[in-house]
Amino acid sequence: MFNLIKKDFLSLSKSKSDLIELLLMPLILIVILGFTLGNILMGDFNVSAFNVGVINNQNFAADLKRLEDDLLEEGMPEEAVEELVANAEETDPASMLIDLLEGEEFEDLMVVHEFEDAQSAQEVMEEDELAGYITIPEEFSYGVWQSIYSDEDPSATLEVAGQGEGVMSSSILQSVVHSFIDEYNLETSIALATDGEAELEEDKRDYGETTQLSVEEPVDAFQYYTIGMGVMFALSTAPALASRAFREKEQHVFGRIMLSGTKPLTYLSSKMVSGTLITFVQLSILFTFSTLFFGIFDGKGADFWTNIIYITALYSLVIGSITSLLTSISLYANDNSTVGFFSSFVSIFAFLGGSLTPVDQFSETLQRIGNWLPNGAAMTSYLQVFQGFGFQDVLPIMGRVIGATLVCLVIAVIIFPKRRLD
Repeated sequence: MFNLIKKDFLSLSKSKSDLIELLLMPLILIVILGFTLGNILMGDFNVSAFNVGVINNQNFAADLKRLEDDLLEEGMPEEAVEELVANAEETDPASMLIDLLEGEEFEDLMVVHEFEDAQSAQEVMEEDELAGYITIPEEFSYGVWQSIYSDEDPSATLEVAGQGEGVMSSSILQSVVHSFIDEYNLETSIALATDGEAELEEDKRDYGETTQLSVEEPVDAFQYYTIGMGVMFALSTAPALASRAFREKEQHVFGRIMLSGTKPLTYLSSKMVSGTLITFVQLSILFTFSTLFFGIFDGKGADFWTNIIYITALYSLVIGSITSLLTSISLYANDNSTVGFFSSFVSIFAFLGGSLTPVDQFSETLQRIGNWLPNGAAMTSYLQVFQGFGFQDVLPIMGRVIGATLVCLVIAVIIFPKRRLD
């Protein structure tokens, strides 16, 4: 298989037209789009302010009174009870979360609206007028206080509903809530471990300043179009290699390879591996040159690079699987028109995936459709990593890329001719 992969690399390196299309054209378009359309389409690519709903079903005064009664029933001195109740009131998690969302840290990012029930919030969200909503259930704060002051198992759960995976505003909302919960639990544990010497203070409500969110380092035009052009032109790798496979069949190269004792599935696997490796090298070269010329990756840490490598590897795998699928179809049908048909749709995939322009500026529906395409899912994942999210945050949407890879591989293996072709 190594020799077959080496052959694909050498053939591609000798083709000036393919090298221009896969390496030079993306760089040219990055320059054009970055300078001419960046300010028009991107602005600074700041996340626009979005609406967030809050449904508070608890009765705070009743819960606080219930906590006081419970502590008195346990035989705790009245002075100690008053102090604990006052502390509980100041560090109420529900109030702290709402204050965080409405505070200065997020005033340019989200607008909080109160709803009476989840149904009314869901209806507004279905009209794309709400990024998501948080439901604070009955006795939520009381459940938290029980776990803190009575050593009972935690029974308080916040419910966060969003528009779906891959929607930036929903991801930000969920990240804020998860970060707040982690910080609250951490600070509470520290306070308990130190017998109250490291108590939660009111200024902890400024936690939003320390969360790694997308609003801290907005994606600029060159960063956006570097990712967009890289993802778009990577799609062209698959039809380029599949067309070469069909020419090898026409020129009887495929037959000679079979006569040498190579198994048909080994040949197909070589196309999968070649497509994967060539795409990974292509994107790596593009990112390297863009960093040298435009500084798109300047100042990024090891975690960022690790996440970029993960996404690039998974996206390269799906391109490799598409290569094997197109190869199987063209050889099975003895016709190269399928490869040309896929090539004609690359620009459509690029538009829906957001490579040419942020499609969420046109329609949330287009964004959802694009996020189900492998290139759209990769594009969204790259941008979210640029915005400060970790690989675990983008893994759900990258799961679609993994699923597409498996589907393409299974179909490719099933339809690939198992005998020598004339």
